[in-house]
Amino acid sequence: MILHAESCGQGPVLLFIPGLGADHLCWDFQVPELSRHFRLVRLDLPGAGPSPALPGPCSCPGMAGDVAETMQHLGIPSAFVVGHSLGGGVAQCLAAQSPQRVAGLVLVGTASSLEPRTLEVLEGWLAWMQEGLSREAFARGFLPWILSRRFFENRLAVAEATRLYVESPWPQPAQAFASQLAACRGLQTTGLLPKIQAPTLVLTGAEDLLTPPAQGRDLAAGLARGRFVQMPDLAHACMGEGASLFNRLVGDFVREVQLPD
Repeated sequence: MILHAESCGQGPVLLFIPGLGADHLCWDFQVPELSRHFRLVRLDLPGAGPSPALPGPCSCPGMAGDVAETMQHLGIPSAFVVGHSLGGGVAQCLAAQSPQRVAGLVLVGTASSLEPRTLEVLEGWLAWMQEGLSREAFARGFLPWILSRRFFENRLAVAEATRLYVESPWPQPAQAFASQLAACRGLQTTGLLPKIQAPTLVLTGAEDLLTPPAQGRDLAAGLARGRFVQMPDLAHACMGEGASLFNRLVGDFVREVQLPD
């Protein structure tokens, strides 16, 4: 499947893969800074944004194949691949299946498999969608799982985050969310990690409830060239809430890989 992609900027390619239920807009806070130095290609996984949904369950290996096919379609031989949450699982599979496509990896708020509590939370979100919960009520339920404690001290920021979710141009249907959720259930990359030789930066928010820092640390330790960085006072959606730090870490990592000492 050819996935929908948005592209801007020039230079080395940074290819961004969003997480469960998210689309390419989740990387909006990366565009102003990073597009000054790099070409940003933001993908939508099947069933998110304008990308068509699959008729059945998704899998991380299958979606990694879609990413590789899309890169071929776009004429991108290799890229620095940035994957968040479920997108990080897809990025791991891409690096194992098509190593020539991956110049470097940035794995954000992700793991080699998801904890039972995390899966239970995600199943609860699916149940809310299937029961027809309003998008505003859904946002009030899931935002505390992905944003830090400090974020909620700013009520204007909370209201804006809620508005952005409610007014999404591509509200994801429950069926498409369920299809992606199947990939979360099936995420198991521990056996793939030794095959991944790309230099890898693993970023986790210190307050991440869905993929706690210990999981990011273990993921980095299982990689031949993995490095773990814990981002203070941030949670699962660290690339938005902590955009300034996130963008600096990603930019520095790419430049370091390109110009090693």
